[in-house]
Amino acid sequence: MKKNLQGGIIMLSKYTFFGLMVTCLLCNAVLAERGHAQNVKDVIITVEAKYANLAQLFKTIEGSTPFKFMYSSQNISLEGEIELENRKASVAEVLYEVSGKTKLQFRQINNSIVVTPGKNVGSKVKSARETWGIVTGKVIDAKSSEPLPGASVVVVGETYGAVTDLQGEFNLMLKTQAKQIEIRYLGYQTKLVDIEIPESDILIIGEIAMQANSVALSEVVTYGNLEGQQKALNQQKNSDNIKNIVAADQISRFPDPNVAEALQRVPGVNIERDQGEGRYVLVRGLAPQFTNININGEQIPSPEAGVRFVALDAIPADQLASIEVTKALTPDMDGDAIGGSVNLITRTAKSTTPAISGTLIGGYNNLMEKANGQGSLQYGQRFGAEGKLGLLVNASHYYTDRGSDNWERDGSEFELRDYALQRSRTGLSGTLDYNINANNNLYFRGIYNNFQDREQRRTYLFVPNEDDSPFEDAEIERGSKDRWEKQIVSSFNLGGKHSFANLSLDYEVSYSEAYQDTPFDTEPVFKAKADLIGIDFSTNPEFPKFTVEGADYLDNSIYEFDEITTGNTYALDVNKTAKINLGIPYKLNGAEGLLKFGGKVRLKEKSFDITENVYSWEGGDIQINGASEDFTLNFFEGGLLDNNFLDGQYQINRNIDVSQLNRFFNQNRNGFALEVEDKQVAESVESYKATEDVYAAYLMTKLQFKKLMALGGFRYETTKVTYNSQAAIFDVEGDLDRIDPIDGGVTYDFLLPQIHFKYQLNPLTNIRFAATASYSRPNFEDIVPSQEIELNAREGSIGNPELAPVSAYNIDLMGEHYFGTVGIISAGLFYKNLDNFIFTQRYDSIINNINVVLNQSRNGESAELLGFELAYQQNMTFLPGALKGIGLYANYTYTNSLANISNRSGEAGTEEIRLPGQAAHVGNLSLAYDYGKFNLRASANFNGEYISELGDEAEEDVYVKSRMQIDLTGAYRITRNFQVFGEFMNLTNQPYEVYQGSEDQYIQREFYSWWSRVGVKFNF
Repeated sequence: MKKNLQGGIIMLSKYTFFGLMVTCLLCNAVLAERGHAQNVKDVIITVEAKYANLAQLFKTIEGSTPFKFMYSSQNISLEGEIELENRKASVAEVLYEVSGKTKLQFRQINNSIVVTPGKNVGSKVKSARETWGIVTGKVIDAKSSEPLPGASVVVVGETYGAVTDLQGEFNLMLKTQAKQIEIRYLGYQTKLVDIEIPESDILIIGEIAMQANSVALSEVVTYGNLEGQQKALNQQKNSDNIKNIVAADQISRFPDPNVAEALQRVPGVNIERDQGEGRYVLVRGLAPQFTNININGEQIPSPEAGVRFVALDAIPADQLASIEVTKALTPDMDGDAIGGSVNLITRTAKSTTPAISGTLIGGYNNLMEKANGQGSLQYGQRFGAEGKLGLLVNASHYYTDRGSDNWERDGSEFELRDYALQRSRTGLSGTLDYNINANNNLYFRGIYNNFQDREQRRTYLFVPNEDDSPFEDAEIERGSKDRWEKQIVSSFNLGGKHSFANLSLDYEVSYSEAYQDTPFDTEPVFKAKADLIGIDFSTNPEFPKFTVEGADYLDNSIYEFDEITTGNTYALDVNKTAKINLGIPYKLNGAEGLLKFGGKVRLKEKSFDITENVYSWEGGDIQINGASEDFTLNFFEGGLLDNNFLDGQYQINRNIDVSQLNRFFNQNRNGFALEVEDKQVAESVESYKATEDVYAAYLMTKLQFKKLMALGGFRYETTKVTYNSQAAIFDVEGDLDRIDPIDGGVTYDFLLPQIHFKYQLNPLTNIRFAATASYSRPNFEDIVPSQEIELNAREGSIGNPELAPVSAYNIDLMGEHYFGTVGIISAGLFYKNLDNFIFTQRYDSIINNINVVLNQSRNGESAELLGFELAYQQNMTFLPGALKGIGLYANYTYTNSLANISNRSGEAGTEEIRLPGQAAHVGNLSLAYDYGKFNLRASANFNGEYISELGDEAEEDVYVKSRMQIDLTGAYRITRNFQVFGEFMNLTNQPYEVYQGSEDQYIQREFYSWWSRVGVKFNF
């Protein structure tokens, strides 16, 4: 009964929500028309002969028209019966009649009708009590005329005020006795504006131009490089919750080509790398799956098969206007983000003057000794006399030849890996928006990212005869890999925002798609035997030494063909989302309040398909130039040869030329035998289809008590997951017995209370506190119950459909002070308590009366995480002379965690571990100097060590070692429209290092050398 009731509630919520969204979209034209503020002379209503009072009449008009009445109850009396002519008439005619009977005056402003007392009755109605009026205006940059969002507008001598919106506009209710308002904006001179509220109680100021502080400098000249960051810090200062905002101009000051690289500069954020480039983001010491990734406020899917988190190396950094990292959620945000929520915001047009900007870049990779390049172009403009229609398009393309020299260890085995990669990154984004008026806006945003990666890997694998068995030989394997992978991430948002007299409304539908297409992946292997292979891992742990007896490992003629694996994969992840938010302003004992509520639905479809073919050779000798030969590597060698592999530590020879081998394969298909059983198993147990439907609703309120802001509320989310997969079962002989289909699903829900406080010590200093609840969903590969069980080996792996999400309670305390010269100093503490921590468990089971050991992801006990973060950013303009050009950007985060899992030793009880992915120390240090037209910046990024994998016992845990990368950038501005620059990355050739158990037991060291870029930026 409970299940049926819950299903009925979800179904009713689904159709109600869809109906609400469809109604909003179908009525958009009506809302837009109302947004044009229909004239009171054109709207016809029916009035009755008698009304008990004016309040009843006003309510009748508001209920049948788009108009809302605004008045002060201290100035206007609505008491007393009123008689009117019973008829159909325009609103203007009705109000004219009312004015004649009450001596009140009416004035239309957009959809508002302002009621004021007539001149001859003002003294009778008004009292000595305080009266209130309204001031409206727009804050802009004096030089560029661009709006300044996040500006603080405060009444002089009072503690209340307003903050400008994204268009730089504000509406401020204030006492009519007020004489001045003060406007503050980081990096700009504070401005005082004299005001005098007219009898209408409404004052329209128009545009308020702000002067940047930088114009006062003499020796040091700033050419607007940080205007965007000024806006970002203002929005950060005035935000309701704890977040970091980084603008495009700040991003461009670091040599970060993709979004992951840009995020590593944010306090409390570190990254996981792939081939030297940032890929995955970790916030506050938690693994990537604990952070959700959004574009323009909506989650984007992952192109990878089994996971939820998104590889951000697919998205170019120059596609963005800003990046927001939210560390304490509010109820109107998705609740599945224990670490944090990252929001990537694309650009919009700002001015009726065409704006064109771009870059042209060339570079060099020292390891590959090859060039790289990048180009971007952006156009933006608003159209029409009032600039109501805005269009912005942005395109960028980046390509590079990368590589790495790598050695790895697996037990007693030792492997040399030589990588060569060709990568490209293409981004397209655009925004089309229409400002119907100051209170109504429609928009369409889109972004498309295409990341392509061609990987060629050449390996030597040395496999000793570890037990000195007379029945086994030591082996050397030569392998190659030729794989092309394409990741597409795209997102499209259509929505609107409307502000009425007593209501704000915004709504959006979005479609996001991500897929990873690997059209080919070819991996041949040749093998050779040796009498003895000796490997010394202890004398020089950084570069182990090996010896080979009975074979020359550099002689390619000793390697015989073993197998070739070919295949392709396709992973697809689609999100369809609709949401609506409504806000109602109110007052409570003199405090400004906002009641906000809304709902959201997200429908996800995720699938993975794989084709895998493993071929052995059964054709005997091969024909080479008319002669019969053994099937050995020397006839198929080719490709690149690195004569300085790992700086000459090891000598290698040419490896398999995959293109030559492919031609031979296609010409001699009959000689290759397909391993049918391996194909059936791989394609059945790895492929799956899944759906995930998420329904959410929230209620929250915000109150501003002079210097104290309080925000609190609840969010409810329910998730329903279904899946279709298969399981492979083997008999006691190790042969495939059967493949069983598996269908299933799981449903779970969360009620998430959240509360925030912000206390303003002064206009530039805030103290923040937050207590929030959040959660994180398991990866799909963990909950889909696909399995692979080898009864002859007495082991297997199995999914866990009962795996529960991780839930968390979070506490944050933050203090921040902003400098007037685009800077901030902040310090914060954070604590997280996690339940149902997910880890991999090995356990005994009985299948077909046979004892087997299974690996399965399970929920552990609790986990705790405690840390603090410090951040400092300032331009030292207070220093004398040329020292004014010094700038410092620094942050540091310390995190400590403790998690409880079942004891891996097999004994009863639990075992304490660090959370995987949690680095104790993360930090950035950047020293910059601006003098005249010249800018120089040296940057260091530090990522501390963290656990990447848990072993069967603590001594087998795998750690990624700490790493510090140093980069250098320089720029020279030729004119205000042209700038040349150079960037040099990884100057000290910092490797990627992994160890197991103890720090001197390396199992991987990978080197990338340094790379550089030089180019020109232009803007018109």
